[in-house]
Amino acid sequence: MKKNQFGLLEDLTEPGLIKKSNDVSWKNDQIYKQTNFEKNTTYFHIMGHEESHAVRRREILKKHPEIQVLFGNDINSAWLGITFVLLQFSFISLFNQLSLFWFVITAYVFGATLSHALHVLVHDFTHFTCFESIALNKLMAIWANFGQGVPSAITFGRYHADHHTFLNLETLDPDLPSRLELKYVKGPIMKFLFVACLPLFYGLRPVILRPLKPNTYEIINIVSVFFVDYLIVEYIGVQGLLWLLLSTYFGLSVHPFAVHLIAEHYEFVNRMETYDYIGWANFFVLNIGYHTEHHDFPMIPWTRLPLLRKMVPEYYENLPCHTNYVHTLFAYIFDGYMGPFSRIVRSSPVYFQK
Repeated sequence: MKKNQFGLLEDLTEPGLIKKSNDVSWKNDQIYKQTNFEKNTTYFHIMGHEESHAVRRREILKKHPEIQVLFGNDINSAWLGITFVLLQFSFISLFNQLSLFWFVITAYVFGATLSHALHVLVHDFTHFTCFESIALNKLMAIWANFGQGVPSAITFGRYHADHHTFLNLETLDPDLPSRLELKYVKGPIMKFLFVACLPLFYGLRPVILRPLKPNTYEIINIVSVFFVDYLIVEYIGVQGLLWLLLSTYFGLSVHPFAVHLIAEHYEFVNRMETYDYIGWANFFVLNIGYHTEHHDFPMIPWTRLPLLRKMVPEYYENLPCHTNYVHTLFAYIFDGYMGPFSRIVRSSPVYFQK
């Protein structure tokens, strides 16, 4: 580590743990005891290196070309998306007239779980892994939004493509915290508020920092979802729409399943930029926990990511991983060595005032 011209620590070594690891100790929660290492707290961890997923992808394809059998489409995501939206509508009918306490509880337990699952399906639809047709994938992503009440699918897909293409490049990767987050999100209270407002940060950050001109599919997305929201109010009542929106808010904020937004790329272990979650919750979050595998091979549908891990276990099984989303959440909020600065970037800042 050395200081660069901005007075920031810069790591000139190659990133660790991008290939094989024989350290079986990573199979427990030891990663939460590794956060106290030399770091910037006013900026990200600067590492001028090739993107680790590209390195591992090349090596795996060279040594195990047979994994390409996992590439392609899986139409089961469409059937699941249709089922989840219809189930969410039935929940709206069942729970919208409950007392305030049960209204909130059912939104948190049932609605948020389904809304989050729909978010994960949107994620896969926008990677075009369901149908061969790009248009059908986009229309299925819009359909999934009907079960969330917020027209976000197509815009998410546009920015999420940049997240993969420009992973950990400031101003280009929309998943990186903004300078305002670096400046103000400090201490347990502010970090809790950040998590509580994750839908706003996650949804609005890229739109504000790098606005894109709306395309035709985005307009269809907005009009159709708002029309479905109108139908919910018209035929079920405003309480039904409020229950749906509350479910969507919970599904991406202070909810165990939403913690993957923190777990995936925050630097809990020095010089490691992407993490898996391995545990029972992957059943409910549709394997979004297999995030290292996903970034290595985004063309593989979520249903086949565990198979990739089994086919080339030497590249994944002993990497540091999360095993408890609640533990991850508490570690992020209460660990003073963690914060918005706990991200790796692969270049010096575009601008920075010392």
